[in-house]
Amino acid sequence: MKKILILAIAALFAGLQLSAQITLPEPLAGYPLTKEYITQNLVYPESDLDQGNSGKVVIGFHLDEKGNATQHTVKSTFSEAASPIAMHLVKTILWKPALDIGIPMEYDYEYEVDFNAKSYKRHWKRHERMTAPLSMEADTSYIIYEYKQLNEVAKPYFADGSNMGKYIAHNLKFPDAAKEREIQGTVRLSFVVETDGSVSNIVIVNSVGGGCDNEAIRLIQETIWVPAEKSGKYVRSHNYQDITFNIGNRNFQDGNSY
Repeated sequence: MKKILILAIAALFAGLQLSAQITLPEPLAGYPLTKEYITQNLVYPESDLDQGNSGKVVIGFHLDEKGNATQHTVKSTFSEAASPIAMHLVKTILWKPALDIGIPMEYDYEYEVDFNAKSYKRHWKRHERMTAPLSMEADTSYIIYEYKQLNEVAKPYFADGSNMGKYIAHNLKFPDAAKEREIQGTVRLSFVVETDGSVSNIVIVNSVGGGCDNEAIRLIQETIWVPAEKSGKYVRSHNYQDITFNIGNRNFQDGNSY
């Protein structure tokens, strides 16, 4: 009996060691930014919103060693009408793969999309939902095209007709922490323009700190685009943006770079 107990404890300890070596998958943009993206782009089913129905939709999927997600399935749902909405949003998320002692590995994972009727109503009472004037169908393949793969006339552009330089000039707020510590430099972000004109998967490629990273993210988060076009449909596209914080001169500079 004593020997069996020792073996059981040893097996449990080995299992704990194995699980400790595995780093779980994570959205490329990180969980906080991904949650903000879901909040900004979730469209509540009218019937559930009217009745005040709340709950979660759990989407399961398989990640390969490169973080590519496939085999999406609805694991559980509080509403059939909410399932395709959650499925679409989860399919737009880019992932870092799971790691086994630092080595990328395949992994089955799940992501929960929270539908809270009260929070949803409260959020959109305080905010205005911005949409792009779209006239074509959206591509449903979820393929992301690089900027260089698109014809000049088919590249994404600001929905309000302005350019990035003007937008940054009118909206950038130089962070107090950066001013006080005389931090300046260029924040480079990568992001995806979705088929509805929203921005997803924002990643800091070059960090400056002092609040500049957060301010650059805020600026990109609040943009609405007319998406890229390919073969007569709106498609997802991968973009980069440089935003320069300069104390000595103007505190912005359009460094659009692709």
